[in-house]
Amino acid sequence: MVGSSGHHNTKWELVCEVLWALALISLPLTSFPFLSSLTGALVSPLAILPIFILLIIWTIPLILRKGELPKETVPLIIFFSIAIIASALAFFFFIPGFKGKSMPAQELRALLTLAIGITFYLVTTSWVKSPERLHNTWKYITIGGILAVAWSCVQAFFIFRHYDFYPTWMNEIQSWLAVLSPQYSPRYGRVNGLTYEASWFAHQMVMLYLPIWMAATYKKTSAFKFRIWRISIENILLVIGVLVFFLSSPRIGLISFLLMLIYLFIGLNVSLHRGIVNYLTDQRIFLRYSSAARRRSWISASATIALLSAYAVVLVGILYFSVQRDWRLAKLVSEPPSTQESIGLVTLDETTLLKLSQRFIFMERMVYWLNGWNVFNQFPWLGVGLGNAGFFFPSLAPPMGWATFEIRNVLFYLTQLPNVKSFWFRLLAETGIIGFSVFITWIYVLFQSSRLSRRSQCTAIKTLALAGQLSILAFIGEGFSIDSFAMPYLWIMAGLIAAMGLLVRQEIQSG
Repeated sequence: MVGSSGHHNTKWELVCEVLWALALISLPLTSFPFLSSLTGALVSPLAILPIFILLIIWTIPLILRKGELPKETVPLIIFFSIAIIASALAFFFFIPGFKGKSMPAQELRALLTLAIGITFYLVTTSWVKSPERLHNTWKYITIGGILAVAWSCVQAFFIFRHYDFYPTWMNEIQSWLAVLSPQYSPRYGRVNGLTYEASWFAHQMVMLYLPIWMAATYKKTSAFKFRIWRISIENILLVIGVLVFFLSSPRIGLISFLLMLIYLFIGLNVSLHRGIVNYLTDQRIFLRYSSAARRRSWISASATIALLSAYAVVLVGILYFSVQRDWRLAKLVSEPPSTQESIGLVTLDETTLLKLSQRFIFMERMVYWLNGWNVFNQFPWLGVGLGNAGFFFPSLAPPMGWATFEIRNVLFYLTQLPNVKSFWFRLLAETGIIGFSVFITWIYVLFQSSRLSRRSQCTAIKTLALAGQLSILAFIGEGFSIDSFAMPYLWIMAGLIAAMGLLVRQEIQSG
């Protein structure tokens, strides 16, 4: 009987493993046409299908049987509760009508998207219960990244070689896998991978794939044994991934990428600086007639200047490449803000923000952000409930924005409510300072948990813990670009961080 039960459990776990692999490999597909047509939502990740099955057959039974979730889950549960309370209290506020939309329907839709994100998190953290499963997870994510990068390379080839004749069959194949934006087709020169538009591709790269490949390269580890002259698959993918990432012409994504680079450089600089100083001090060829303390001081200062100069050259190179790819960034370099405008920018003067955004051609995005900010100013504690910020767009959006085609289109022609276009402003507008603070606390807890996990002796844990830190830093920037709870990348990384935190705490207790 025992053997039969064990065999049954093994087969059951194999089924779950296959579903888990399918979910992670399909992560590049975030607007799958079949699901989008069923739900009416643009953000429709294909991975939700195997994830939902895993929720039913694995996660819920596991929670009911053992009742164990990582401590990192507590702030998330509190945030979800606050979101529900804020949405319930919104029925006691005056919510203006707009486009004939129903407030209960909007709230239900928004809460479902949040539930989708939490589902990704719960399944991830409940399935990854061992270093072996974590290592397999690393493999599956990388395989999905290989598919996304390979398709992007084909796009890049036709963009550069046949810019005016981007093949119809490429769009046809991609339309089977993703809803396509009419405004951001690769035929206009921006790589968009297997996503709806280029900014979505940049988001998935900077939130999931690049952090993992950067961490593996930094730690000199790999999910695979395969090597080419000591070069791992992650090393190759990092180089190609960075190239196609820049070919998507990211703007906010570029800030996210730089945040990751700065964090890695700080860590690298400490060890590199110490190594250079120790080596040159031991050689005794510099300032040989000076005291050891003075010699070390001069060498340390010189090494610092040299490293900072090298980093400055790298940053200038990145900026130069980005300026060549995006004329709006070129305009920022050629016409930087004046001193008075910089002061207005720092003090969040609305007029200055709008004028600068108009000059650098992102005023529409600023109008969405300021609408969310103005909603927050009127309902600062718990906001107006999930999904309700769009009802206030006609009354609280800056009047200057009405002069633009996109805002007039949103106001008078599109059937759906406008969104805030920023995760951070959306949290403030729809859950208030209370919900925003709890969510930020959760992000902070995840970052600290990753720091703890980096002390583990397990290669996979050390690597993915660093990747988790990089992803969280990237999300600081991405929060100004993406406002959907249904994008899976934050939730997958958060689930991995929580699962690793539990494994490391168990490792510490047993050791």
